[in-house]
Amino acid sequence: MGAVEELLAKAGGCAVIDGGFATQLEALGADINDPLWSAACLIAKPHLVKEVHMQYLEAGADVIISSSYQATIPGFLARGMSLDEAEDLLRTSVKLALEARDEFWKSTLRKSKPIYNRALVAASIGSYGAYLADGSEYSGSYGADITTEKLKDFHRRRLQVLAGAGPDLIAFEAIPNKMEAQALVELLEEENIQVPSWICFSSVDGKHLCSGESFADCLQILNASEKVAIVGVNCTPPQFVEGIICEFKKQTKKAIAVYPNSGEVWDGRAKRWLPAECLGHKSFDALGKRWKEVGANLIGGCCRTTPSTIRAVSKILKARTGQ
Repeated sequence: MGAVEELLAKAGGCAVIDGGFATQLEALGADINDPLWSAACLIAKPHLVKEVHMQYLEAGADVIISSSYQATIPGFLARGMSLDEAEDLLRTSVKLALEARDEFWKSTLRKSKPIYNRALVAASIGSYGAYLADGSEYSGSYGADITTEKLKDFHRRRLQVLAGAGPDLIAFEAIPNKMEAQALVELLEEENIQVPSWICFSSVDGKHLCSGESFADCLQILNASEKVAIVGVNCTPPQFVEGIICEFKKQTKKAIAVYPNSGEVWDGRAKRWLPAECLGHKSFDALGKRWKEVGANLIGGCCRTTPSTIRAVSKILKARTGQ
Protein backbone atom coordinates (compact mmCIF):
# COMPACT_ATOMS: atom_id res chain seq x y z
CA MET A 1 0.00 0.00 0.00
CA GLY A 2 2.82 2.40 0.89
CA ALA A 3 4.46 2.02 -2.51
CA VAL A 4 1.19 2.72 -4.33
CA GLU A 5 0.41 5.79 -2.26
CA GLU A 6 3.95 7.10 -2.67
CA LEU A 7 3.82 6.65 -6.44
CA LEU A 8 0.45 8.39 -6.73
CA ALA A 9 1.74 11.29 -4.66
CA LYS A 10 4.83 11.67 -6.87
CA ALA A 11 2.70 11.39 -10.00
CA GLY A 12 0.36 14.17 -8.89
CA GLY A 13 -2.49 11.85 -7.95
CA CYS A 14 -2.62 9.95 -11.24
CA ALA A 15 -0.01 7.42 -12.35
CA VAL A 16 0.51 6.05 -15.86
CA ILE A 17 0.20 2.31 -16.59
CA ASP A 18 1.90 0.84 -19.66
CA GLY A 19 0.08 -0.23 -22.83
CA GLY A 20 -0.56 -3.25 -25.01
CA PHE A 21 2.12 -5.89 -24.59
CA ALA A 22 1.33 -8.41 -27.31
CA THR A 23 0.73 -5.53 -29.74
CA GLN A 24 4.26 -4.28 -29.18
CA LEU A 25 5.84 -7.74 -29.26
CA GLU A 26 4.30 -8.20 -32.70
CA ALA A 27 5.71 -4.82 -33.77
CA LEU A 28 9.16 -6.14 -32.80
CA GLY A 29 8.67 -9.22 -34.96
CA ALA A 30 7.42 -11.78 -32.45
CA ASP A 31 4.91 -14.42 -33.53
CA ILE A 32 2.31 -14.69 -30.78
CA ASN A 33 -0.29 -16.74 -32.64
CA ASP A 34 -0.12 -19.23 -29.83
CA PRO A 35 -2.36 -20.45 -26.96
CA LEU A 36 0.20 -18.89 -24.60
CA TRP A 37 -0.13 -15.56 -26.46
CA SER A 38 2.54 -13.07 -25.33
CA ALA A 39 3.76 -15.53 -22.69
CA ALA A 40 5.19 -17.63 -25.53
CA CYS A 41 8.00 -15.07 -25.76
CA LEU A 42 9.13 -15.98 -22.26
CA ILE A 43 10.21 -19.28 -23.80
CA ALA A 44 11.43 -18.18 -27.22
CA LYS A 45 12.42 -14.50 -27.06
CA PRO A 46 12.77 -13.14 -23.52
CA HIS A 47 14.97 -10.28 -24.78
CA LEU A 48 11.95 -8.90 -26.66
CA VAL A 49 9.88 -8.97 -23.47
CA LYS A 50 12.50 -6.82 -21.74
CA GLU A 51 12.69 -4.51 -24.75
CA VAL A 52 8.94 -3.85 -24.62
CA HIS A 53 9.20 -3.00 -20.91
CA MET A 54 12.00 -0.55 -21.73
CA GLN A 55 9.94 1.10 -24.46
CA TYR A 56 7.06 1.73 -22.07
CA LEU A 57 9.37 3.06 -19.36
CA GLU A 58 10.86 5.48 -21.88
CA ALA A 59 7.32 6.50 -22.84
CA GLY A 60 6.63 7.54 -19.23
CA ALA A 61 4.91 4.51 -17.67
CA ASP A 62 4.90 4.59 -13.86
CA VAL A 63 3.67 0.97 -13.69
CA ILE A 64 4.82 -1.82 -15.98
CA ILE A 65 2.95 -5.13 -16.08
CA SER A 66 4.71 -8.48 -16.47
CA SER A 67 4.15 -10.67 -19.51
CA SER A 68 2.42 -13.38 -17.47
CA TYR A 69 -1.23 -12.63 -18.30
CA GLN A 70 -1.62 -15.88 -20.20
CA ALA A 71 1.32 -17.66 -18.53
CA THR A 72 -0.19 -20.51 -16.55
CA ILE A 73 1.33 -23.64 -15.10
CA PRO A 74 -1.18 -25.93 -16.95
CA GLY A 75 -0.41 -24.03 -20.17
CA PHE A 76 3.33 -24.59 -19.82
CA LEU A 77 2.84 -28.23 -18.79
CA ALA A 78 0.81 -28.75 -21.96
CA ARG A 79 3.97 -27.65 -23.82
CA GLY A 80 5.80 -30.58 -22.32
CA MET A 81 7.60 -28.57 -19.66
CA SER A 82 8.23 -29.78 -16.15
CA LEU A 83 6.58 -28.14 -13.14
CA ASP A 84 9.91 -26.56 -12.16
CA GLU A 85 10.40 -25.15 -15.66
CA ALA A 86 6.85 -23.74 -15.68
CA GLU A 87 7.34 -22.03 -12.32
CA ASP A 88 10.73 -20.65 -13.43
CA LEU A 89 9.09 -19.05 -16.47
CA LEU A 90 6.56 -17.33 -14.21
CA ARG A 91 9.44 -15.98 -12.11
CA THR A 92 11.23 -14.92 -15.29
CA SER A 93 8.27 -12.75 -16.31
CA VAL A 94 8.68 -10.71 -13.12
CA LYS A 95 12.50 -10.79 -13.25
CA LEU A 96 12.55 -9.30 -16.76
CA ALA A 97 10.26 -6.46 -15.70
CA LEU A 98 12.29 -5.78 -12.54
CA GLU A 99 15.56 -5.78 -14.53
CA ALA A 100 14.12 -3.34 -17.08
CA ARG A 101 12.81 -1.07 -14.32
CA ASP A 102 16.10 -1.07 -12.39
CA GLU A 103 18.28 -0.52 -15.48
CA PHE A 104 16.04 2.28 -16.70
CA TRP A 105 15.96 3.93 -13.27
CA LYS A 106 19.75 3.77 -12.98
CA SER A 107 20.11 5.53 -16.33
CA THR A 108 17.50 8.10 -15.32
CA LEU A 109 19.36 9.01 -12.13
CA ARG A 110 22.46 9.81 -14.18
CA LYS A 111 20.60 12.66 -15.87
CA SER A 112 20.73 16.13 -14.34
CA LYS A 113 16.97 16.63 -14.32
CA PRO A 114 15.12 13.32 -14.04
CA ILE A 115 11.62 13.53 -15.53
CA TYR A 116 10.50 10.04 -14.60
CA ASN A 117 9.21 8.35 -11.46
CA ARG A 118 10.73 5.05 -10.30
CA ALA A 119 8.22 2.65 -11.80
CA LEU A 120 6.42 -0.14 -9.97
CA VAL A 121 6.29 -3.67 -11.39
CA ALA A 122 2.92 -5.43 -11.39
CA ALA A 123 2.82 -9.21 -11.85
CA SER A 124 -0.04 -9.99 -14.22
CA ILE A 125 -2.53 -12.77 -13.56
CA GLY A 126 -5.14 -13.29 -16.26
CA SER A 127 -8.53 -14.86 -15.77
CA TYR A 128 -9.32 -18.57 -16.02
CA GLY A 129 -10.92 -17.74 -19.36
CA ALA A 130 -7.61 -16.35 -20.64
CA TYR A 131 -6.03 -19.75 -19.98
CA LEU A 132 -8.86 -21.51 -21.83
CA ALA A 133 -8.20 -19.22 -24.84
CA ASP A 134 -11.70 -20.00 -26.15
CA GLY A 135 -13.26 -16.54 -25.90
CA SER A 136 -14.80 -17.16 -22.46
CA GLU A 137 -12.68 -14.37 -20.95
CA TYR A 138 -14.92 -12.04 -23.00
CA SER A 139 -18.20 -13.65 -21.91
CA GLY A 140 -17.51 -14.79 -18.34
CA SER A 141 -19.25 -18.08 -19.14
CA TYR A 142 -17.06 -20.81 -17.67
CA GLY A 143 -19.66 -23.59 -17.61
CA ALA A 144 -21.81 -25.13 -14.88
CA ASP A 145 -19.04 -27.32 -13.43
CA ILE A 146 -16.74 -24.41 -12.51
CA THR A 147 -16.94 -23.38 -8.85
CA THR A 148 -15.22 -20.83 -6.64
CA GLU A 149 -13.07 -23.61 -5.18
CA LYS A 150 -11.98 -24.81 -8.61
CA LEU A 151 -11.03 -21.26 -9.59
CA LYS A 152 -8.99 -20.87 -6.40
CA ASP A 153 -7.19 -24.12 -7.11
CA PHE A 154 -6.47 -22.97 -10.66
CA HIS A 155 -4.94 -19.66 -9.54
CA ARG A 156 -3.29 -20.71 -6.26
CA ARG A 157 0.17 -21.88 -7.28
CA ARG A 158 0.63 -19.19 -9.94
CA LEU A 159 -0.24 -16.53 -7.36
CA GLN A 160 2.22 -18.04 -4.86
CA VAL A 161 5.04 -18.12 -7.40
CA LEU A 162 4.46 -14.65 -8.80
CA ALA A 163 4.02 -13.04 -5.38
CA GLY A 164 7.28 -14.67 -4.30
CA ALA A 165 9.18 -13.30 -7.31
CA GLY A 166 9.42 -9.79 -5.86
CA PRO A 167 6.87 -7.62 -7.71
CA ASP A 168 5.55 -4.39 -6.20
CA LEU A 169 1.95 -5.27 -7.11
CA ILE A 170 -0.20 -8.19 -8.24
CA ALA A 171 -2.45 -7.29 -11.18
CA PHE A 172 -5.50 -9.52 -11.68
CA GLU A 173 -6.59 -8.47 -15.15
CA ALA A 174 -9.77 -8.63 -17.25
CA ILE A 175 -11.78 -10.57 -14.68
CA PRO A 176 -15.11 -11.27 -16.41
CA ASN A 177 -17.41 -12.52 -13.64
CA LYS A 178 -18.29 -12.20 -9.96
CA MET A 179 -17.39 -15.79 -9.06
CA GLU A 180 -13.77 -15.28 -10.10
CA ALA A 181 -13.57 -11.99 -8.19
CA GLN A 182 -14.83 -13.80 -5.09
CA ALA A 183 -12.31 -16.61 -5.62
CA LEU A 184 -9.40 -14.16 -5.93
CA VAL A 185 -10.34 -12.23 -2.79
CA GLU A 186 -10.62 -15.47 -0.81
CA LEU A 187 -7.32 -16.71 -2.24
CA LEU A 188 -5.46 -13.53 -1.26
CA GLU A 189 -6.65 -14.07 2.31
CA GLU A 190 -6.00 -17.82 2.42
CA GLU A 191 -2.45 -17.40 1.13
CA ASN A 192 -1.91 -14.24 3.21
CA ILE A 193 -0.41 -12.44 0.21
CA GLN A 194 1.48 -9.37 1.40
CA VAL A 195 1.96 -7.80 -2.03
CA PRO A 196 -0.81 -5.21 -2.68
CA SER A 197 -3.17 -6.27 -5.45
CA TRP A 198 -5.42 -4.74 -8.01
CA ILE A 199 -8.42 -6.44 -9.52
CA CYS A 200 -9.62 -5.07 -12.84
CA PHE A 201 -12.79 -6.23 -14.55
CA SER A 202 -13.63 -6.35 -18.23
CA SER A 203 -16.85 -5.00 -19.67
CA VAL A 204 -18.42 -4.97 -23.12
CA ASP A 205 -21.23 -2.49 -22.45
CA GLY A 206 -19.82 -0.14 -19.81
CA LYS A 207 -22.54 -1.03 -17.32
CA HIS A 208 -21.79 -4.63 -16.34
CA LEU A 209 -19.00 -7.19 -16.30
CA CYS A 210 -18.72 -9.35 -19.41
CA SER A 211 -20.90 -11.89 -17.60
CA GLY A 212 -23.73 -9.35 -17.28
CA GLU A 213 -23.29 -9.06 -13.49
CA SER A 214 -23.27 -5.61 -11.89
CA PHE A 215 -20.15 -3.68 -10.93
CA ALA A 216 -21.80 -2.78 -7.61
CA ASP A 217 -22.11 -6.43 -6.53
CA CYS A 218 -18.50 -7.16 -7.42
CA LEU A 219 -17.12 -4.00 -5.81
CA GLN A 220 -18.87 -4.96 -2.59
CA ILE A 221 -16.67 -8.07 -2.52
CA LEU A 222 -13.49 -6.10 -3.26
CA ASN A 223 -14.30 -3.33 -0.76
CA ALA A 224 -14.32 -5.90 2.05
CA SER A 225 -10.71 -6.94 1.30
CA GLU A 226 -7.73 -5.08 2.68
CA LYS A 227 -5.51 -7.07 0.29
CA VAL A 228 -7.03 -5.28 -2.72
CA ALA A 229 -5.54 -1.79 -2.99
CA ILE A 230 -6.83 -0.84 -6.44
CA VAL A 231 -9.95 -1.66 -8.45
CA GLY A 232 -10.79 -0.88 -12.05
CA VAL A 233 -11.35 -2.02 -15.61
CA ASN A 234 -9.14 -3.00 -18.51
CA CYS A 235 -9.55 -4.45 -22.00
CA THR A 236 -12.78 -2.46 -22.27
CA PRO A 237 -13.83 -0.05 -25.06
CA PRO A 238 -12.57 3.46 -24.21
CA GLN A 239 -15.91 5.13 -24.88
CA PHE A 240 -17.34 3.44 -21.77
CA VAL A 241 -14.57 4.36 -19.35
CA GLU A 242 -15.76 7.76 -18.14
CA GLY A 243 -19.12 6.34 -17.11
CA ILE A 244 -17.46 3.38 -15.40
CA ILE A 245 -15.19 5.67 -13.35
CA CYS A 246 -18.20 7.72 -12.23
CA GLU A 247 -20.01 4.53 -11.20
CA PHE A 248 -16.96 3.20 -9.35
CA LYS A 249 -16.53 6.51 -7.48
CA LYS A 250 -20.00 5.98 -6.02
CA GLN A 251 -19.27 2.38 -5.01
CA THR A 252 -15.71 2.39 -3.62
CA LYS A 253 -13.08 4.42 -1.81
CA LYS A 254 -10.20 2.40 -3.28
CA ALA A 255 -7.89 3.80 -5.95
CA ILE A 256 -9.29 3.33 -9.47
CA ALA A 257 -7.27 2.02 -12.43
CA VAL A 258 -8.46 2.18 -16.04
CA TYR A 259 -6.54 0.89 -19.02
CA PRO A 260 -8.93 0.26 -21.90
CA ASN A 261 -8.12 -1.11 -25.30
CA SER A 262 -7.81 1.05 -28.40
CA GLY A 263 -11.49 0.73 -29.26
CA GLU A 264 -10.98 -2.15 -31.67
CA VAL A 265 -12.79 -5.33 -30.62
CA TRP A 266 -11.18 -8.77 -30.39
CA ASP A 267 -13.21 -11.60 -31.88
CA GLY A 268 -12.12 -14.43 -29.57
CA ARG A 269 -13.47 -17.17 -31.81
CA ALA A 270 -12.19 -15.84 -35.15
CA LYS A 271 -8.94 -14.68 -33.43
CA ARG A 272 -8.88 -11.29 -35.13
CA TRP A 273 -9.45 -7.61 -34.41
CA LEU A 274 -12.59 -5.88 -35.60
CA PRO A 275 -12.48 -2.15 -36.45
CA ALA A 276 -12.93 0.45 -33.71
CA GLU A 277 -16.26 2.06 -33.11
CA CYS A 278 -16.10 5.81 -33.60
CA LEU A 279 -14.61 7.69 -30.65
CA GLY A 280 -15.73 11.03 -32.04
CA HIS A 281 -13.01 13.68 -32.32
CA LYS A 282 -11.29 12.77 -29.04
CA SER A 283 -7.85 11.16 -29.07
CA PHE A 284 -6.92 8.51 -26.50
CA ASP A 285 -4.75 10.95 -24.54
CA ALA A 286 -7.51 13.57 -24.44
CA LEU A 287 -9.84 10.89 -23.10
CA GLY A 288 -7.15 10.06 -20.53
CA LYS A 289 -7.14 13.64 -19.30
CA ARG A 290 -10.90 13.46 -18.85
CA TRP A 291 -10.62 10.14 -16.98
CA LYS A 292 -8.22 11.79 -14.55
CA GLU A 293 -10.65 14.69 -14.05
CA VAL A 294 -13.52 12.38 -13.13
CA GLY A 295 -11.47 10.40 -10.63
CA ALA A 296 -9.14 7.76 -12.12
CA ASN A 297 -5.88 7.28 -10.19
CA LEU A 298 -4.01 5.05 -12.66
CA ILE A 299 -4.47 5.32 -16.43
CA GLY A 300 -2.96 3.33 -19.28
CA GLY A 301 -3.81 1.21 -22.28
CA CYS A 302 -4.54 -2.42 -23.07
CA CYS A 303 -4.85 -4.22 -26.40
CA ARG A 304 -3.73 -2.34 -29.52
CA THR A 305 -2.29 0.61 -27.60
CA THR A 306 1.44 1.29 -28.03
CA PRO A 307 4.33 3.23 -26.46
CA SER A 308 3.24 6.19 -28.60
CA THR A 309 -0.19 6.03 -26.94
CA ILE A 310 1.36 5.92 -23.47
CA ARG A 311 3.82 8.72 -24.26
CA ALA A 312 0.90 10.95 -25.25
CA VAL A 313 -1.08 9.97 -22.13
CA SER A 314 1.92 10.60 -19.87
CA LYS A 315 2.57 13.97 -21.46
CA ILE A 316 -1.00 15.21 -21.12
CA LEU A 317 -1.50 13.87 -17.59
CA LYS A 318 1.79 15.20 -16.25
CA ALA A 319 2.26 18.18 -18.56
CA ARG A 320 5.63 16.74 -19.52
CA THR A 321 7.62 18.21 -22.34
CA GLY A 322 10.71 17.11 -24.18
CA GLN A 323 9.85 13.41 -24.20
